Amino acid sequence: MEHKQPLSLLNYGRVGSLWLGSLLCLSTAAWCQTMEPLPPQQTVVVHGHKIAYYEAGKGSVVILVHGLGADSRHWAANLGPLSESFHVIALDQIGYGQSDKPFMRYTIEHFAEYLHGFLKALKIPRASLVGSSLGGWIVLDFAIRRPQMVEKLVLVDAAGLRPDTALKIPPGGWKRLSIPNVHWFFDLMAANKDWATMDLGPKAFERHVQNGDSYTMASSVAEMAAGKEFEDQKLGKVQAPTLIIWGRDDALFPLPFAERFNRGIAGSQLVVLEGAGHIPMVGKSAEFNEAVRKFLSPRE
Repeated sequence: MEHKQPLSLLNYGRVGSLWLGSLLCLSTAAWCQTMEPLPPQQTVVVHGHKIAYYEAGKGSVVILVHGLGADSRHWAANLGPLSESFHVIALDQIGYGQSDKPFMRYTIEHFAEYLHGFLKALKIPRASLVGSSLGGWIVLDFAIRRPQMVEKLVLVDAAGLRPDTALKIPPGGWKRLSIPNVHWFFDLMAANKDWATMDLGPKAFERHVQNGDSYTMASSVAEMAAGKEFEDQKLGKVQAPTLIIWGRDDALFPLPFAERFNRGIAGSQLVVLEGAGHIPMVGKSAEFNEAVRKFLSPRE
């Protein structure tokens, strides 16, 4: 699964501004100031690489999958409350947080394969999956590929649907992506700064360089922007009962994206959280936790 050659951005293709902003929206770390305590971190080896995770509670298994530029700590306000009813696991995806960061292609397929390996390593044959933004795209893809392993599915302001606007070409055109020149990715963000309502400046990207996940971010966006893994035509294949949670004020993925998911996934439920933006599990954690708990609990 690893690739030793640098990735090319020449086939970057067309991608929506709001989609790119959504993938990058977690580049700031202000939420850390109010982060709730987490249980001791654990690790497991998946496909030869360390995957870090937090675990709490007993009962039906629920896996929390974070978005791009984030890690398992973004579920700090959710893991504890949800663990009162379920066996909850929040992992650092491959390439992020305290997990290993191999030089590989970070495609949706590869993320889904590492999620599969993670479940196998922990001997979990079936679980409910909750994914935020890029994580929503990954769990959706996983549910389509391996329906027998998914009890229920929760998409939180999820990526994965094809946008209809073009990406601006940064000054100097496209360049090859590799670890030595990963700072070039800032040129892309700077060229598209008007696309998002978040900090896309040098300091934000420097944080990712310091965290060691700047290459992961750049590779992920390059692969997804190639436009080969969008799920629009696959939504009808989702078999798991699905809850779609969306922040009413999500300026990165506006509500029409949620409505497209809702129309495409048969029998899905849509919950819109008022006063919430792109990461409602942080901004409206109590309401988010209640909606997820109610959906995942067995029907009486």
